[in-house]
Amino acid sequence: MADKPSQFDAIDRDQELHSLAPEQVLGKLDLDLSKLVGVKGAADSGDQSAAFAALLEYYRRKFPLLPTSEPRGQSLERADQICRHVFQFGPYDEAGYGDDVNWEWDPRGDIEWVAVMYRFYWAEILANAYDQTRDEAYVDAFVELATDWIAKHPLEKRKRTHPVYAHWKGFAWLDIQTGIRATNTCLAFTKLVHADGFTPEFLRLLLASLYDHQVKTAAIPMGQVHNKAVFEQRGFINTAFHFNEFREAGDWLALGMERARENFLLQTTGDGVQREWSYGYHQGVLRDAVEIKSRMDEMGMAVPEDYVERIRRMHDYIFWVATPDLGAPMFGDGSRPLKEGEDRTVWPLYPVLSKATDLLGDPKYRARAELNREWLPDETSQAFEEAGMYVLRSEWGPDQIHLGLHCSPLGISSHDQPDNGTFELYAYGRWLMPDTGFYTYGHDRDARLWHRQTSVHQTMTLDGRDSAVAGRHLLWHSDSDHVALVVENGSYEGLVHRRTVWFVDRRFFVFFDEAIGHDVPGQLGLHFQFAPGDVVLDTKNLRADTQFEDANVLVAAEDGAHWRMVEEDGWSGWAYGHRARRKAFRFEHDRGAPASFVTAVVPYRRTVPPNVVVGLSGGGAEEARIEGTADVSGEQWRFGRDLDTGTAWCERVS
Repeated sequence: MADKPSQFDAIDRDQELHSLAPEQVLGKLDLDLSKLVGVKGAADSGDQSAAFAALLEYYRRKFPLLPTSEPRGQSLERADQICRHVFQFGPYDEAGYGDDVNWEWDPRGDIEWVAVMYRFYWAEILANAYDQTRDEAYVDAFVELATDWIAKHPLEKRKRTHPVYAHWKGFAWLDIQTGIRATNTCLAFTKLVHADGFTPEFLRLLLASLYDHQVKTAAIPMGQVHNKAVFEQRGFINTAFHFNEFREAGDWLALGMERARENFLLQTTGDGVQREWSYGYHQGVLRDAVEIKSRMDEMGMAVPEDYVERIRRMHDYIFWVATPDLGAPMFGDGSRPLKEGEDRTVWPLYPVLSKATDLLGDPKYRARAELNREWLPDETSQAFEEAGMYVLRSEWGPDQIHLGLHCSPLGISSHDQPDNGTFELYAYGRWLMPDTGFYTYGHDRDARLWHRQTSVHQTMTLDGRDSAVAGRHLLWHSDSDHVALVVENGSYEGLVHRRTVWFVDRRFFVFFDEAIGHDVPGQLGLHFQFAPGDVVLDTKNLRADTQFEDANVLVAAEDGAHWRMVEEDGWSGWAYGHRARRKAFRFEHDRGAPASFVTAVVPYRRTVPPNVVVGLSGGGAEEARIEGTADVSGEQWRFGRDLDTGTAWCERVS
C-alpha cells in the first residue's frame, strides 16, 4: 500500500490562501442559472442587498421547512447552554466561555474538546433545537457564534499554531476540522435558513466562509491515507452539493469523488476493513463514503464500481463481526455502549445493518439486525484474512458463543494498539472477557498509555514489554462442527508469537501459543482479563473462573504445566471516559523462546465449572504439525494442525 495517493504528490502545503470578501460572493455564483434570475436582476442593477434577499428566499424554497420534530429535553438543555456560551463534551463538566469566545481554549486538557468546538458540533445541537421549537434564540446563537468564528479564523491565518497543541500546524483549518465543520454547517443551514434571524447579510458572510472551505480543501487536501481524508472530502462534496449554485460546484464534485475514491480504496482492505483496525473509524469512513455516493447519485454523477463494491464489503464486515448484542469489536480505539433492554432496535449496530439492506438490496443485513434466521447463512464464523480480523461463532441466536480475534498488519494510524493475537469472548447472553478498551484520547495521558499496553490484552509478552505490530494470517478452517485458525505476529526482535485456536464442537476453545525464536532470553507471559465481577484465581492449579449467576468462563492451563499464575491490574473501558476495575492474570515462565503454552477457555452455563484437562500429545513449539487432546467433563477430543499441508482437524474420541 502506498504511503499516500499519487495525486497529492505535488501539493504546495505552504501556499498562501486568502479569504473571500463577502461582497465578492455573487461573482462566484452562476447567476445565469434560470433558478437565480431574481438574484441576477438585482445583482446586475448593483443592489447587493436585494440580491442576497432574493438569494435567501431562493434557499428557503430549495430547503423546505419541515414540520417540527418531537422535543427532546436533553438536547434542548444543551442548546440553551450553548446560547449562554456554555459548552460540554464527553465525560467532562461544562465550561463557560464568557462573552468573548476563545475558540482555542482547552478547558479540560483534552484535544478532543478543542476539536469539537472547531468542528461545529454545537451547530447541530442548535439546529435540532430550532427544529423542535422554532425558538429564534437558537438561530441567534448560531449566527453569533458562526460570525465570531469566521471573523477570528480567516484563511490568511490558517497556519497559526495552537497555544496548547503546537505540533498541529494550523489546528483550526486541519483537514478533518475543515471537512466536518463544512458538513455540520451545511446540515444546520437547511433548518436555520428559515428563521427571521438568518438575514441576507449573514447569508453573504456564511457563503463566503463556505467558499473559503472549498478553496482550502481543493488546494491543500490532507494527502494521506487516513480516515480524516474521507471526512474532509465528505465536507467538500456536501458543500458543492448543497450550494451547487457556485460556478465551480461541478468541478468540486468531480474532484471530491476522485480523491474520496482513491483514499477510500487505499485505506480499506480488499476484504472490506478500514486499515486503522478500530471499529469506530471503520463505521465513520463507511458512513461518509455512503453519503458521498448518495450526493453523487442525486447529482446524476457517476460513482465508480470499485467504490460501490468496497462499500458492500465494509457492510459485510459489520454483518460478521457485530457482537451478539449488536455492538462492535473494541480493538484499538474502539468502544461499545452497554446494551440497554431487549429492544433490538436501540442496540448500537441495528440502524447501520438495517439500512444496509435498503442500500445494497440484500436481506441478510436486516436479518442480522432483527435476528431473522430465514435470511441468515448457515456458516456463522468468518475470517478477514487480509485484515487479520476473525470471528468464531457457535450460532446466530442470543445464546451464541462469540469470540472475536485481532491479528493485523501495521495500521495506518495510532488508533490501533500493540495487541495482536488478542480476543474478546461473549457467551450465553453475557460478556465474559471483553477487550480492555481505550478509555480516553487526551485528558489522562497515563491512563491512555496504560490501556494501550500489550500486557493488558489477551496475548503474549516478553518481559511485559509492548510488542511490535506485524500480524500475519497462516490458516483458517471451518466446518459444521469445528473452527480453527492460526495467526502470528513478529512481536519482538528474534521472537514470533504464533497463536493457534481451535473452536472445539463450537462449544469451547483450545489455545496453543508459541514463542518462536532461538536464544531469546526473558520472561514469557500469557495474559487474560475478565469482565468486571468476581473471579476465583486458583494459583495452585493454574485455573480461573468467573462467578456470575447465569454464565461463566473457565481458563485452565495444560495438564502438568510448570508455570506461575500471577494476578495483574485490570481495567475495562467501554466508552470515552468510562472504565471499571476487573480481574486479570498472566501465566508466566522464565524459559524464554522457544516455548509454548496450551490453554483451555471454556464458557459454560450457570455456576458449576466443568472438569477440564488439556495438553499436547505430539509436536511442540516451532513445529509445523502438532496434536493435542482435551477432556471436558468426560468428553474427550483430539485436535491438531499441520502448517505444511494447511490443514486443521478436531474429532471426538469418546
